[in-house]
Amino acid sequence: MGQQTAAVPYDMFAPVYDRWTAGDHYERWAEFIAARLPALDAPAQVLDLCCGTGRLSLLLRERGCLVTGVDRSPAMLAQAARRLGPDTPLLRADLRQMSLPRSYDAAVCTFDSLNYLVDDGDLESALTGTARALRPGGVLVFDVNTRHKLENVFGDSHYGDDLGDFAYVWRNSHDRATRRTTFRITLFRRREDGAFTRQDERHVQRWFTHAEIEAAAAAAGLRVDDVRDDYGDGEPGAGSMRETWVLRRS
Repeated sequence: MGQQTAAVPYDMFAPVYDRWTAGDHYERWAEFIAARLPALDAPAQVLDLCCGTGRLSLLLRERGCLVTGVDRSPAMLAQAARRLGPDTPLLRADLRQMSLPRSYDAAVCTFDSLNYLVDDGDLESALTGTARALRPGGVLVFDVNTRHKLENVFGDSHYGDDLGDFAYVWRNSHDRATRRTTFRITLFRRREDGAFTRQDERHVQRWFTHAEIEAAAAAAGLRVDDVRDDYGDGEPGAGSMRETWVLRRS
């Protein structure tokens, strides 16, 4: 019989997260971000919010940035520490209550992390805390899942896969009234004795209108420089799955 445990969101993913997301386009994200960093005489000080296992942090560091990673999951930060080593500071913090002791030239928040700010006022709180951490003229690059993706692609779907030493079942449900999509994810991981351990997580995301993001940005003292379709050159449209926003501290 397998053992069943409940997990804090993303804690159970940490050991398998990089394999799970191996097909995602971190290199393209890093190139997009690097092209929008402020022109400086010294290496850019970059805050990687919701840094996860540190894959993007490493790519930005390879492009000459001095990176500080922030995440609220201890297990993800432990994976990031193994990847990045002692020279990259890692901080545990919640975006909605973040207060950092120093200033940065830029901040990034990728892979739809801001969609997890589901309660009214959460987005403004996160952007306000980020703006406080930026120097005047500092840049914030983030992405969000679109309404189309949360309503129509995730929607009320379910799927799963078996990758040998771990397997998962992913069940989605969308509430149009609250604009929230709930992900109920069950992960099965093989132990050394051959049995499987079952872990369950519940994630919730919401989508934001452009007006909501613009209002939260303005309240935080950030202006919108650009909005692109998924780290590309085109503008977002009705079928866009992810939008990438570029904000600047006034």
